[in-house]
Amino acid sequence: MKAHRARMYFLSRFVAATAILGFVASCSSNSILDAYTSPTPPVNGHVYLIRGLIGEVFSRGLDDLAEKINRRGLGASVHGLFSVNSLTEEIIAKYKTDPSSAPIILLGHSSGGDAIISMAERMRAANVPVGIAFGFDPTPLAGRVPDNVELFVNIFQKTNPIGGGVVMSGEGFRGRLINVDLREHNEIIHINLDKSSTIHDLIVDEIMDFVAHGGKNQISAPAVPSLSQAKHQRPIAASSPNYIRPYFLAYLIPRNEPIELWDSGIQIAARPGETLQTIASGYRVPAWLVAQVNKINPDAIIEPGKALIIPQHMYRSDRSAVHIPGVSR
Repeated sequence: MKAHRARMYFLSRFVAATAILGFVASCSSNSILDAYTSPTPPVNGHVYLIRGLIGEVFSRGLDDLAEKINRRGLGASVHGLFSVNSLTEEIIAKYKTDPSSAPIILLGHSSGGDAIISMAERMRAANVPVGIAFGFDPTPLAGRVPDNVELFVNIFQKTNPIGGGVVMSGEGFRGRLINVDLREHNEIIHINLDKSSTIHDLIVDEIMDFVAHGGKNQISAPAVPSLSQAKHQRPIAASSPNYIRPYFLAYLIPRNEPIELWDSGIQIAARPGETLQTIASGYRVPAWLVAQVNKINPDAIIEPGKALIIPQHMYRSDRSAVHIPGVSR
């Protein structure tokens, strides 16, 4: 009898704690939190960060990430999973009233990563665009990315039993969808991915570079040139290549390689005498990444004219500028 009462006590405490956490999370979109984390930004746009299921415990790293974004001059606020419906309606209403409030940027951890896809779907129905969305190890139950999203970056661990969701595109998707698998970086797990300072820095840079380039929806940009054109063309500056659309990139970062995000890609044709190393060096891309994306042996001879996909940074022109030997800049 005593053991039964003890079990019932702990069960009731767990239910109560869960209810409290849900209430606190649902309040995280209130003006009190927004006033604390979102000073008047000097640039347009806003980043909405969504916690996981018990996010007040396991998604606390989003608070630090929001603070870092705010310090860079862009508004950011953290919200609980249970507030997603009302938050989505607020975002839609804000955009309809003032389109200059864009770009809308979404980020979600765990179940919050699933939620931002649902949010994007509802925004699509209201004809509201989403600039960038970031998933932090969403679950396999995550939906498909709708076609109003310009860029979706999914940072996950394929073998993770809690998250591990590979994000896929929905019908008509014409943006860019990036799946970055960190399974070999075992210093990162589901409950600390949102707290990684390395990932924070990458996310903040990606967001601020996007905003600095106008934060515009790029979906209507020209498609990649044909292979016959690519054989005779190389970009002479990072601001001018023809990016592939729609673009799908999935890569596994090796254990001993630094974590890096690549948000776009171009198609080239190998020139006579080029090797994997010279191509990677010329485009400032890791050789392992070029080999992995194109499914080629790193030591294989590259045949002239062979079509290759080269990952790129669309917005970071200072760090991804293309330099081809013999081509003036």
